[in-house]
Parts: sequence; structure tokens; C-alpha cells
Amino acid sequence: MTERSNIDRNSFVIFVASILLVVASQAQQHKTGSISGHVVDSVGATIKGASVYVHKHASSENMIEGAAHTDIRGNFTIELPEGGYDIFVTASSFAAEAQTIPVRSGTTKSVKWILKALGCDFPTMNCDTFQ
Repeated sequence: MTERSNIDRNSFVIFVASILLVVASQAQQHKTGSISGHVVDSVGATIKGASVYVHKHASSENMIEGAAHTDIRGNFTIELPEGGYDIFVTASSFAAEAQTIPVRSGTTKSVKWILKALGCDFPTMNCDTFQ
């Protein structure tokens, strides 16, 4: 073999090895998506400071994956690895709500939560009319 063909072969081997390293590193990266939510009461008023808890939708051995609070407009966003999640939203004086939501890589799933107020003390009235 000539010296030129050895150089070409070495260059080709280095090129292929470089591509394999790039592909392997991309495969190891966590693929993430996000959940964006808006939390309101039954008349549409935003609920600021609502707590949002995220639990991986799988065996009960998994711990909470994350938590957040809504901002002044009742909004939150959480970035998570791909998978299914149970999302629990709670706020003081409101009944908690839960939804199971899939997270897909590179996407944002937008969800609206409507929380019902607790503690209606009007026994002869339908309290839902005031909420």
C-alpha cells in the first residue's frame, strides 16, 4: 500500500469514529418536553400560588419528579423527561385536581385546571352559582 492510501484509510476511520461518538452522545441525552398549565377557579379567575406536584406515572415506588407554583397570572411550566406523569394541582380553599399527562420530546402540552372552591356555608343554596 502507498502512504497516500494509508492516510486516506486513517482519515476515514477517524471520520467514522467521530460520527459514532456524536450519535452515541445524542442517544444518551435525555429527551425532554414540558407541561404548561393555567389554573383558574370555577368563574375563570386566576389562582396565583397554586401548588403543582408532578409524579411519574408508573409504580408507586417513584418519588415526586418536580414541583412548581403558579405565577400571578395562574400559569406554570415544568420541563420533564419523556413519559407519562400524574399532575396534582392544589390551592388553599380549593379542591385538588389531578390529570395524567403524556410528555413528548420537544413539545409543550398546555392544560387548563379549574379548581372548585371549598367551604360553601349556604345550606339552602347551590353554591356553584356563586363560584
